[in-house]
Amino acid sequence: MHGQPSAPGRSAGVAIALGGGTARGMVHVGVLKALDDSGTHPTMLGGTSFGAVIAALYALCGNAYELEHVVRTQDIGEVWRQGIDFGLHRGAVVHGKRLRDWLDRKFFFGAAFEDLRVPLAVATTDLTTGELVIVDSGPLADAVRASCALPGLFAPVPWRDRWLIDGGFVEPVPFSTLAGGDGVRKLGVHAGVDVRSSRAVRAIRAFNATPYGRAFLARGERVTPRGPLGQIYRGLTISLGSYSRGLRVPDDATLLRVEPSISWWDFHKSPGAILAGERAMRELLGSGFLSEPASKPTAVALP
Repeated sequence: MHGQPSAPGRSAGVAIALGGGTARGMVHVGVLKALDDSGTHPTMLGGTSFGAVIAALYALCGNAYELEHVVRTQDIGEVWRQGIDFGLHRGAVVHGKRLRDWLDRKFFFGAAFEDLRVPLAVATTDLTTGELVIVDSGPLADAVRASCALPGLFAPVPWRDRWLIDGGFVEPVPFSTLAGGDGVRKLGVHAGVDVRSSRAVRAIRAFNATPYGRAFLARGERVTPRGPLGQIYRGLTISLGSYSRGLRVPDDATLLRVEPSISWWDFHKSPGAILAGERAMRELLGSGFLSEPASKPTAVALP
């Protein structure tokens, strides 16, 4: 159990990094359910984009079944009614402040990182430099909002002296958020688009390789995102450029790739995605993932 010495022949725990995927990211709930059922709870969580939402909710309640109840009883229509404010003056369709306040009232209850039951780190991207920024202090809602800020759709979020957007542009599965520990396994969960088979991603990569694409990206790197147009241009540069990079898995970590067979907007199909996550995690556990010495599976993919 979390906070207790590990039994002989088992690891001391699991640190988990959750990637994005929107509705596809509901597989994270299933992964956490299967892990809870095994009696080995996360020692810490990292998240980006929708994975930051799930990681934050779990870190706050500490129970995957309570988490499942929260996400499955949510009315998506309420999100649009209560959380949408237009943000063209901020270089995006949605400003995001109203959504942040609604999330804080309904789910986070004003919590800060210091209030969480499980340590959490949220991955974001610095809009100016394109560097990864890990947020692990301050209001929880602010960090989650920043990690979900998609250029052109959700406005970048001011944080200290930076403007932050979705961390998945730098690290689709945010392994960098995970702290190591004696006997602690690092696990990343990927439920987003598989760039190896996506036609859209292949088209973007082909564009990036053209002279026009290279010029577009090069100009964007020199843009200072001070106003709405500059923020949009700089954000698109970071977004498009990210598709030309692969998903990197550290040598001391394992990647669990889950294919829930739903689209990113199919929240009404969340039970199937959750089940896919459960099955994938149980298969990984059954392969000896927590055993000593470790058998090092690199990925598990289930439909």
